[in-house]
Formats: sequence, C-alpha cells, structure tokens
Amino acid sequence: MTTRAVPGETKSASKTESAPQSYQLELRGRVVLLATDGSPAAQAATRMAPALAARHHALVHAVRVIDTRPAPIPPSLDLGLAMADATTGDAVQERQVRDLRDAIASTIGQPCDWPVRVLLGTPASEIVKEATHLGAALVILGLRRHGRLDRAIHDETVLSVMQTSGCPVLAVAQDAADLPTRVLAALDFSVASQEAARAACGVMGAKGSIVLAYVSPPMDYLPGDGESVIHELGVKAGFERCAAELARPGVSVDHVVLHHELSHTVANVLLEYADGVHIDLIAAGSGRHNRVERWMLGSVSTDIVRDGHRSVLIVPQRGAPG
Repeated sequence: MTTRAVPGETKSASKTESAPQSYQLELRGRVVLLATDGSPAAQAATRMAPALAARHHALVHAVRVIDTRPAPIPPSLDLGLAMADATTGDAVQERQVRDLRDAIASTIGQPCDWPVRVLLGTPASEIVKEATHLGAALVILGLRRHGRLDRAIHDETVLSVMQTSGCPVLAVAQDAADLPTRVLAALDFSVASQEAARAACGVMGAKGSIVLAYVSPPMDYLPGDGESVIHELGVKAGFERCAAELARPGVSVDHVVLHHELSHTVANVLLEYADGVHIDLIAAGSGRHNRVERWMLGSVSTDIVRDGHRSVLIVPQRGAPG
C-alpha cells in the first residue's frame, strides 16, 4: 500500500466568516446518553461524558440495561408476572439505581447527579429507545475488541446501536483518557461522511488536529486523462469546502489521499494510516445497508469498530430511520 499525502491548510476563523458554521455537533442544552455496563471500556466512556458536558454544557443521562436474553424458556403467565414483580419492584429498582450512581461516582471521582435509569431487555434496542425518547444528540458507550468467537456467540451491542440509532454514536476505547485531540475523518464526500467530520470537531478537545482522509478507488486513471483531471479537481474542491467548514481556532485541518490495492479493504487502509500517525478517534458516516449488502460487501464503519484499538464516532445517514 502506498499513500500520497496532500498537506491541508489550517485556516483562521477570520478567513472563513462566510463559510457555513456547521462544524459543531450541537450539544448545548441537549442530552448526551451514556450507556454503561460497568466494564473497563464503559468506565472510559463514563469519564468522557462529564468532559463533554463541561465543554459543551450538555446534559448527561445514564442508562444501564440488564440483558434478559439469557433467560430460560418463558415461564407461564402467572409465574412470569410474579418473577417480574420480584425482580423489578420499587425497592429493587431503587437499589439498582443507587448502585449505578455509586459506580459512576467512583469512576468520575465526584457525586453523580445525572438522571439514571436501569432497564430490562436487549441492550442495543433499549439504548436506542431511550435515546429516541430523550431526543439525545449523542450516545456514548464503551468499545471493546470482538474476536470471531465473540461475534458468533454474543450480540455486538456497539454495532447494533450504531446501525439503528438516529443520532451520532461515540464508542470510547478502553485506554482513552480524555477528549480526543487527533482525529481521522473518513471522507467520501457523501452527506453522512461530511457530517461525521463536523461531528468529530464537536467531540474534540479545545485544541487538536483533524485529518480528512479520502481513499481513492483501486482503479487508477491514466496520467493526463480527462477523467483523472476531473476526479482530482473534484476531490480537491471537496477537501477545500470541508476544511473551510471545520476551521476554528486551536484546531488544524489537513487532508490526505490514500491509495490501496484490491488486497486491502478501505477500512484496512484507514486503520493502517491511523496507526502510523497515532490517531485517537476515527469518524465516519454510516450508510444504511440491508442484510444481503452487509453480508456481501461488509461495511467500512463495521470493520473500524471491530478493530477496537481507538475510539470511533459514527454518524447515521441523514433522514435514515432508526
């Protein structure tokens, strides 16, 4: 694999006064839903939630979903109602909520005064329902690596949430210690990918850098060919427009064109580049695919999430149903 880097230009705010100021993920006064299961990765997400809230004046809500799928064959109706009453009574729920508050407080090092809920059901489904109910602007959860056996046996909650959520989803890697400062935005110039780049700026720290990465098709154009010229001019114009929208004080914006062979997937190329320049967050847009398309073609965002080495921000296609 070879890469050709095209240095981008860091633009000051004064140079982009006429550019659309849509780079921010609007969190001010909005709900950020933290989904936690107490795992180390979830603890990393828990530490990032108050940092985002403090920076953007967002409102953090926390939810924990007790997975009911491993339950045995459903009992008779009367026994089922009795079990439900015993496991979800007011006293039990109050204790579960208190335990969750204590766990969050221990992780963030201060009392937890966020609204907290403990739910029963399928984790991904309940998280998305809660985010929709609250009108959440962002869902945050922990990200861990999944091997082939994990994927075959267990539900991949992060991917399921990303595939069905109507709002951006931030999956935080276990070793993340603070808001990301080195971001790679996968850009194919679709609406979803451009919104992912803007949203990435919204979850970054006050200072940092964002690299817009375009992976060119595996077929090469002939030098000087008309199609080659049109393609290069279009990519250049797309970079310039996106960089103008993202520019803000303290954040540098660069771009890179990555080339790959048929033996490499787009996700492989992005991940390899991310490793080389020490990226701590990859942002990408997510198109909606049916089951057959996902099985045959896979998904760039899916492969990036399953890598699990760094945090991932996925933004759904605008207007796509959750």
